[in-house]
Parts: sequence; structure tokens; C-alpha cells
Amino acid sequence: MTKYLLKGGTIATCEKGKPGVRVFKSDVLVAGTTITKIEENMAPEAGVEVIDCTDKWITPGFVDTHRHVFMAVMRGNHCDWLLTEYFIKSPARHLTVALYRTVQGDLTPDEVRIGTLAGCLDALHNGVTTLLDHFHAANTRAHLDAALAATLESGARLRADGRVTLGLAYDVLRGADVAPHVEFVRAARAAGARIVTAHALVDEHVTAWRDAGLIGTDVPAGARGPRGAAWKVLKESGAGIGATPVDELGMGHGNPLALEALARGVKCGLGADAVSINGGDMFTQMRTQLQWSRGATHENIRQNKLALPYKNEWNSADVFRLATLGGAECLNMGDLIGTVEVGKRADLLVFDTNTPNLGGAADPVTGVVFHAGSEDVETVFVDGEMVKKNGKLVRSWGPVAMELRKHADAIRERWSANKLEGEWKKWWDTFGSPVW
Repeated sequence: MTKYLLKGGTIATCEKGKPGVRVFKSDVLVAGTTITKIEENMAPEAGVEVIDCTDKWITPGFVDTHRHVFMAVMRGNHCDWLLTEYFIKSPARHLTVALYRTVQGDLTPDEVRIGTLAGCLDALHNGVTTLLDHFHAANTRAHLDAALAATLESGARLRADGRVTLGLAYDVLRGADVAPHVEFVRAARAAGARIVTAHALVDEHVTAWRDAGLIGTDVPAGARGPRGAAWKVLKESGAGIGATPVDELGMGHGNPLALEALARGVKCGLGADAVSINGGDMFTQMRTQLQWSRGATHENIRQNKLALPYKNEWNSADVFRLATLGGAECLNMGDLIGTVEVGKRADLLVFDTNTPNLGGAADPVTGVVFHAGSEDVETVFVDGEMVKKNGKLVRSWGPVAMELRKHADAIRERWSANKLEGEWKKWWDTFGSPVW
């Protein structure tokens, strides 16, 4: 059994049922997959690898509650698109409109495989140790097998107590006859799907799941626009929200709502969403959500000529929680990951505070939320396995990058920007502006 002693670090962790973030100095002993002891001044035992964490921060690994991992093979292609453009230019097969079958429906199994492998490694590099992968490139069984093989190869944790557990990504639950969809979702659960993930852009998407009798604690929705009715359904059912602030703002999904979810008592975590559009880190998601929420509050104060508050309504600890324990609870994994506690799985990050980004910072919570980046994540553990060491992935990235570039270039050659713009213009000229 491999053992590590993380010695002399400053730990920052949320605690179940308690507000804020606890910050304290201690050593952490990892044995096999588990955190087995947390106390100061532990003496190293024989056979234990000691990691000097003096001037370093130890935090839980980040939990991403909504990500399309394979889309790393299309990185940078979609950054300036509205969601409406995406539906025409690069839809998944189940979202294909009319006769449009563009990029995603045309991907090869090899392209999906390298995108998934690169996307998982990107997450690990950024300290994201657990992912909910809403996979929608299962064009054939070969595509599905390729993505699963790449996921297993990467070493990332996808959702559950094993490294990788299968769930169901299912969005079609509308129309006159939902009975076949209900039967399908129930069959997936009966077959062992531990989680059912869906997109929910408006109230009707959430209430449709409720009306079909399918909403439950195993449903974290990529929810972007719930209002009155949907909030009540989410809270009463125990379902969660995988919020993706950067994507929501940029593509026209609606305003970021993760902190509103916390205020309403709805389980919520953060996600990177489409990594063809956004970076794969949680730092940007935390900052975007926090500053947008603060800005919305400040704008309301100005417009209504209200008195200035004594302090900001939301703080760094709130979004730190969303990215760690909040995400774990959203995925029903709060008993396994999301905190630095004895008995939890050893999904841990070690931050070097002597970097240009963090030098001089004293508080790990504000430091991680406002100043840190992937380059400051020195060490990453998943299930007690070291997957990033001395600031570099243990898995060699060079060959992955070369293959990723080859396949990404091939996709861009088949589907040039001009060709996709032509598809979008054809749709626009025929049907006009879509209405939400």
C-alpha cells in the first residue's frame, strides 16, 4: 500500500453542515486511497513518502458537476458563438435540427477518444479531480467505447466511489408522448446508472422531469434559467444544479445562478461545460460567479438608490464551497470526497505559495479563488494516486498534445469556419431569429 505524508501544510476545507471554510495547519497521512490521519507533527514511518508542504496549501480536489470532456478536440472553435449558432453549427446528434448534421455528428471514434483523454488530463492539470461528463458524442457504440477507454486511461475520477461509474446523459423529455422517455430513463436506473444528468434552460425542462415522475436526488441538471416553479421542484426533490457561469454568460443561456441556488437551499456545484469554449479550470468559474453576483447586487442598489451594505453579500468561501464540497454533495458524493477529512478519499491538491501568482498571500481561500491558476497546483492526488507532481502531469502530455493537434486540424479542415458560417446563415435566412 502506497503511503504519503503531507507535512507542515496549511489546510483549507469546508465541513458538512458548517458555514465558511476551516483553515488550520496540520500534517495529512494518505494510505492507499484514503486520508487516514490528520494531526500536527506526525513522525514519518518507514515506507512513507514525505512531501514537504511548508509554505504550501492543501485543499480538496475540485469537483466539476457539468462538463463535455470530449470537446477538448474542438478547443477554441466555439468561443464566440451564441447557443443558437451552436445548435446549427455543431450539434450533437440528438440536437440536430432539421437536416443539419454538422461537426459533432461527423466526429470519428478516434477524435472522440483523444478529445476525452486530453479533456481529462486538462482537468487533472487544473486540480479538477472529479468530473461529471455529460457525454453526447455516442454516435456509435465504437464512439462510446473509445470515450470510456480514454476516461479509464486518464486516471480522473468520473463521479463515483470507483474511479469511473456510468450514468445517463438524457435531455429528451418533451412532447406529447413522454412515456417512451420515462421507460428509457427508468430502465437505465434499473440497469445501474448512478446519476442522470440533463440540461435545463427554462422552467419547463425541470417541471417536465417532475411531471414524468423522474426528478430525484440522482439528477444534477445543467440548469441555466430556473425561476419560481423550478426552484421549488429542485429543492423538494433533492435534485442539484451543475452551474457553468462562464458559458452561461457568453452563449446567452441566462445569468449565473449558483449562489442563488445556495441561498434557496438547492444543491449546487460548478462546471466548465463545453471545453471547446471555456478553459477546464474551476478558478475562472469561481471568480466569474462571485463577481457577477456581486455586480448584480451592486447594480440593484444603484438603480433603486438603496443604502450601501456593510459588506458584500457573497464572499470567497461561498464559491470555494461550490467548487469542492458543494459539487460533491450535488453528485451525492459528499461522504466520499469534497473535504480534507479522515476517512475521505484522498483527492487532494497542494498549492505552492511561492509562485508569482501566490507569493505574499496568506489566506488560502481568497488566494485560491482570486489569484491561483493551474501553474500554482504543484501536486494532485486522485484516490491517493499522485497524478501531478512538481507542477507537471505524471502522464506524459507531449504525445497526447501531438495527437490532439492532428485530429483537431482534421476536424477544422472538414468543417472550416466559412463552411459553418454558411450553414448558420442558411438557417437564419430561412427561419429568422430564434425565440427563447
